[in-house]
Order: sequence, then C-alpha cells, then structure tokens
Amino acid sequence: MPKISFTIDQVYPGSGAFELNTCNNPDCFNFGRPYETEEARSGRFALSHPDLSPEQVAVVEAHGPGAYKLAGADAAHRRISKAFEYEDDPHEWVDQRTVRCKAQLRNGTICNTGFSILSDDHLHAEVERLRNHNGVLDGPACRACNTRFLAKPEEFILAGTHLRTKDSKGKRIVNTGTPEAVRVIHKPCKGRKGAKITISVPHRRQKETTENLRILHALINSAGILDIRRIVGPAATGKAPGISRIYDRIAWLEQVFLAYEREMLRRWRERMEKSSRTVEHRLSHDDLVLLANWETASDKRNTQLNVSITADATSGYVYRCDVDFDPRISPMEEFNRSYFDEEGRLANLTWDYRDAQSCPVPRFSWQRPTGRLHEPQFFAACINEIKDFRSKLKAGLAPNPENTDPRVMAAWLGSEESLETIRAVAEGWFGFNLSKLPLRGSFRGVTTRDIYTKAAHFLLLKEMLPRGRIVLTTEQEATLPTILPHIFADEIREDRFTWLAMSFNKKAKKPEIVGKVKDYRKRRQSFENEGLYDGRFSLATDTAEITRAFISTYMAVATRGENGSQAPYPTSHYQTSAFPSLWIRSPTQASGELDKIVGFPILRASLRRELKEIPFDGTGLPDDLRDEIAEQVYLATLQPVSSFMNSVRERLSVATRAGSGGARVGGSYIQGAVFNPRTLISLLNIYRVAFNFLEPRPYASPYEDSWFLEEEDLTERPIRTLRYPGSDITVEVPKKARRAIVKKTPAMRHGVDAYRRRKDGTAAVPNLRRLIYRPWLYAGTKVGAKLDRSSVKNAERADTARGDVGATAPDPDLDLQADRE
Repeated sequence: MPKISFTIDQVYPGSGAFELNTCNNPDCFNFGRPYETEEARSGRFALSHPDLSPEQVAVVEAHGPGAYKLAGADAAHRRISKAFEYEDDPHEWVDQRTVRCKAQLRNGTICNTGFSILSDDHLHAEVERLRNHNGVLDGPACRACNTRFLAKPEEFILAGTHLRTKDSKGKRIVNTGTPEAVRVIHKPCKGRKGAKITISVPHRRQKETTENLRILHALINSAGILDIRRIVGPAATGKAPGISRIYDRIAWLEQVFLAYEREMLRRWRERMEKSSRTVEHRLSHDDLVLLANWETASDKRNTQLNVSITADATSGYVYRCDVDFDPRISPMEEFNRSYFDEEGRLANLTWDYRDAQSCPVPRFSWQRPTGRLHEPQFFAACINEIKDFRSKLKAGLAPNPENTDPRVMAAWLGSEESLETIRAVAEGWFGFNLSKLPLRGSFRGVTTRDIYTKAAHFLLLKEMLPRGRIVLTTEQEATLPTILPHIFADEIREDRFTWLAMSFNKKAKKPEIVGKVKDYRKRRQSFENEGLYDGRFSLATDTAEITRAFISTYMAVATRGENGSQAPYPTSHYQTSAFPSLWIRSPTQASGELDKIVGFPILRASLRRELKEIPFDGTGLPDDLRDEIAEQVYLATLQPVSSFMNSVRERLSVATRAGSGGARVGGSYIQGAVFNPRTLISLLNIYRVAFNFLEPRPYASPYEDSWFLEEEDLTERPIRTLRYPGSDITVEVPKKARRAIVKKTPAMRHGVDAYRRRKDGTAAVPNLRRLIYRPWLYAGTKVGAKLDRSSVKNAERADTARGDVGATAPDPDLDLQADRE
C-alpha cells in the first residue's frame, strides 16, 4: 500500500507561545528552542563563530541548538485514507508524529528526548474553557460585538437601574433599596443594536432561601436528584419541584460558589504578593476517574471522565478540579462548523505542505479544528445524533407510513446523506475505526484530549498562585513529562520549581498497613532515642528534622527486576535524559502512603545535574547528597488530594454510583438522563467549594509527625484521683496529655479571609444566607457595587444582632463597597 511520508521541515508547526513543541529537558540547549534547518543553524553559528572548522560546522549542523528529527510512530496512530481522492487508491499515513531532540548535552551525549507535536491553538481553547468553568463565570456580553462585561468592565458605562416602585399590594415604595437589575452600555458600540444590556442579580429567580439551603445541604450530603425532590417537596403538601427546577438551582449554586471562591482567592493572592515574606507552595496532584453512563439500562455503556485535582499539602485546600469533558459542544453543530465552509462545501480536510506530493494530504491531529477533542468519540457522537433523529422521525411516521410531506422526506434523505458524509470524513479520510466504538450517548458534549486538559489545568493553577517556590508531587502520569517542563519553564530557570513523582502500595490490606506502620513507629522512636543518647538530637530538636535524618539513614535505592537482575524503577516516559534515573524507597510508613517510592524529575539545577550523573542503582551516594535527597523524599506526598477524593467518594452519591466499582464489582450504572456529565461537573464544583470554605474539620499536615506527643511536665498536668478496686485506697495521678482537636476549614488554614468572627473572637464559617445572595460574579466592578449596596447594610445589621461580624474577615479596602466610586 502506498505511504504518505513527510519531513520535519514540512510538518513542524513551530514552538508557539507555550513552547510545547520543543525539548522538555531543562539541561538541554533545545529547552524552549524551536526547530531550525541545518542551513539556519550553520549560518547563525558562522556569523557568531567565524573561525569554526569544517568538523565543528558538521557537529553544529547535526547536533547544534535547534536540531530535531522525526521519529517512528506508534501503531495506534497509523491511518489509512480510502475516501475522496484516495477512494480507488488507499494510502497509509501516520496521524500523530513524534519528534526527537538531537542536540548535544554538556557531557557530550545526545539528548534524544522525544515529544508528540501539539497545537498551541488547541491548548489556548482549552485554557479559555476551563478559566471560566465551561462558561459558568462568563457573565453577560455586548450583543453587538460579543465583548464580555467581566473581561473589559472599563469599556461599559452605567445607564440606569431597574427598581421596584410598588409593593405586592400596589402601594408606592419610597425606599427602593437594592435595584433588581442594572443597565450598562458598551461604549465602543454605543448607538448600535445590542450595545445596551441589562444585568440582574444572579439570585433574582431563586428566591426561596430555605429551599435553596435544603437543596445545597442535600447535594453535598449524598442526596440524588429524586431524593432532593422528596426533601424539598414533602409528601404532606402533595407537591414536588420538577427536575428542571432542581437543575436550575444546581447551575445557580455552582455559579455563586465559583464566583465567591474566585473573589476570595483574588484577595488572598493580592495580600500575599504585597507582603514581603517568601512563599512556598507545596502541591499534590492526582486524577479521579469517574464513569458517566450512556443512554439506557439495557446498554449500560460508560464514558470515562478524568478529573485533574491539585491541592495544597500544608492546608488541604483544593485549588482546582477540572474534567476532560466539554459540555458546551453539540456534536453535529461542531462538525458542520469545523468541516463545512459558508457555502456548504467540505473544508479543513487537507493541508498544503511545502514540497509535498501532488496529491492532497489529510490534516494531522494538531491541524484539525477538532484535534482538541477525543475525535473517535466525537465522530461517533455525530453519528449517534443523526441516528437518534432518524429513529424519532421513523417512530413519528409509524401511524401514517404514507406521509408524503416534502419536508419530512427531505429531512430523511438529508440525514442519510449526513451519515454518509460523517463516515466518509471520519473513517474514509482521517482513518478512524468507528466500528469498534459504541455509537450512542445520552448527553450533550464531548470528551477532550487529556493532555490538553492537563496542561490547561496547570497553566490556570499557576495563574492562581502568588509568586513563590513551587513543590509539586504527582504520580507517574504519562502526559506530565511532555507538558510540565514547558508550563513551569520560567520557574525552572529561576530554580523555583521542584517536581517529585511518587508511587506507593495501593493494594495493601489493613493487617499489612497496621503492621508496617507499627514497626515504623518503633524504629523511628528507637532512632530518636539513640540520637538523644549520642548527642545528635536534643529535646528541642524539631520532629520533622528527626524524620528527615531517619530517611537519610535508612533510605534505599528503588529498582525493578527479578532473579538478581536490576532495571530502572520508573516507567518508560520517565526513563529519558531529561530526568534523573535514581529513585528512592522511603523508610517511612504512613497508613495512606505505604511503601512510598520517590523520583526527582525536576529539582534545582545544581542538584538535578548531580543526580543525573548517578546511575539508577545509586552506588556510592555521599552523605551530603543523601541529606538533600531525604529532604525531597520528606516533601513528597499525595495525602491532601487523596483525602479529598476519598471524601468525594463517600459524600457525593453521583461519584459513588457512577464510579468504576473495582475489578470485582465492575462499573456501576446510573441513569444518564439524570446525572449527565454537565451536572456531574457542577456537583463536583459545588462540593469542592463547600469542602474548602464551609466544613470545619481536623487536618494533620503530612509534614508534621502528629502522632508524636510532646513531653510535658507531669507536675503541671491536671490531677485525677483513682480508687483501688475493692478498697478505699486512692492514688493521685496526672491526666493523660492530650492535644486539642482544632477544626478549621481548608480556607482558614490556607490564610484565605473567608470566615466571620463571633463575639468571643473565634472564627466561624461564612454565613450561607449572605454568601449565596451577594453578587460575587461582579465583585470589583461598578455593577457589583450597585447590586450589593443596600443588601450589605441589611446583612450587617442582622449579623450584629446575632453577634457576627461580616461574611468575611474585616477588610474594608477589599470589600465590594470599596468599588462603588
């Protein structure tokens, strides 16, 4: 079969703003540098180094900065085009190409790290989708030019308000209070149709406060949609709210909670950036896998959704929770927009390559307008949408099969033609095998490629954080080596980014966990006692320092292999020249992270280069290097994100019922018509904000040995009297030392001023009755000040009567009221 081949000069799209299509080795000359032709490399060096010998010029041409080459491709990416121009002469080609770096490293070896070509445009589109949470925080826009008010509030001017002038009995109201809505005009479009828009308060149509709070508490406490109907509409009344009404409340609560969180984090970030103290962000990242069902219980097909979660290890605050699913897309609308021009002809199927063959060539994944999506499922969803329409049309014609309405016949023939077109484009031209995929789906939207969602997740996470040092712990995810070095490139160059990869025993049973944790505590206590005896430690030595010393003394090199053979421990994606090959087995044992093994993909430059010179079996580690490695092993943890995922599984019924269920139970099933992916994403966002701001709980930081009690002076402890059994003899003994259990929300521990003060000075969670009715979406704008003006005064008077002070910690300079003028 003829094959379509290319050179790197033809297919390389450039590095782009995110530098995704460059080498990911921080110690390589090609890190962040795009591809250059041999002529360009030799010409550049000839100008800067005119005395180069012919041998040196040859080295520059082959392995100088900017040297890359196309490598082999995975069999899964091989395609056969057999439609349109190739209908009678099928051609084979490779959809996803791998590029390898050929630059020479400082030690004289060739880098040879590989990466798949990605699209900057696709990543930018995914960032824009996730920045406002699938459009939830977009806000209103000018209807003349589609400029969003929240994107450019300075371009809009106030143009009046909508006020109530009469009460329910028709009597005139003197003090109108807060306006129901505010009119604004987009100045650049003034005079054009649609330039004047009306902005109303988000809760205008959600007025039943008691009902709203019932729905909220039910959602975050394992209630399903039908359970909420029973809770909100008691049987005694004979009334129950409709499903769509509950969905409206869920969407409204999601918007209010996400807008509130964004405003609180903005205030926190500004305060941290104004302070002069050094900030270190210790982050943990992992994926939660959920399954959303297809249409009917007879099929029980599931769609896997990957939820990217990142949390702060010190406070337990969960920053982001992003799902690789775009609920805004209607499959057929997207197909028509992507592959048809304005005149209704097929478009965007081919690409003009320089010095290419005369025959047309299919577009690669990074060139196709649908390349951001999981394309096999996208094309399958398009076919399903047409088939669903045809089945409904056929069912409607069943009572009158001789219906000759020309519109009905045109629709039937048009749908048949659409099916043929979709199959010709997807299977015939781009070479996707749709016969192996289920062609049914009950929901609007399409899954996206996980690598773009993951990259957008970390880009937005970096935007949320104030400047500081970042320590990120992840598992060995295959997509991360390609994207993380480029996303945190500036931090890597400034030695402000550390990336630790770890694994642990997830299959351990309780007896094994209890036994290993107990043995570790004994060994660790014995190690501390020996250190106190020989003077290495003192009674004032910090417990964390003792733990790091314990790790440095007893840590071991982690390798794979059987029958005496040894091999590097990490997976193939981490066995490159970009990362050190040394992995360490930690001697510490925690119940949630048993048998922890840690790798060090990215450290500060000096330590990273030193580790790269050490073989994977770690022979001859000096003591000072062991101490530095022990510090990194001590920092590596996934505890906060694991705690959140366990909480989601236990508390959120949709996550439990739509979960994988494990190998023995199998995938569980829920009605897709009730819990579709869009609703699932909303519930995850609502629960995450409630988890961060509204639920105080004890939390032990993984960097504190909380199970060690500090010794106290027995004479200062409270005394208790014990009676000897069977006699009148009593003995006085001090009470057992206890630590007070402090319950705070993750936001409180994180330093976010999202709390209120009682009269006794203690902190309490925000008042929900105030939180959900303030216009957080428009905070910091004149519209927000207008809509919030009198409601703040009334709420403050009510809170003062109850002994509360504010919905957040007092900070008048950052309150909505400060933005009135």
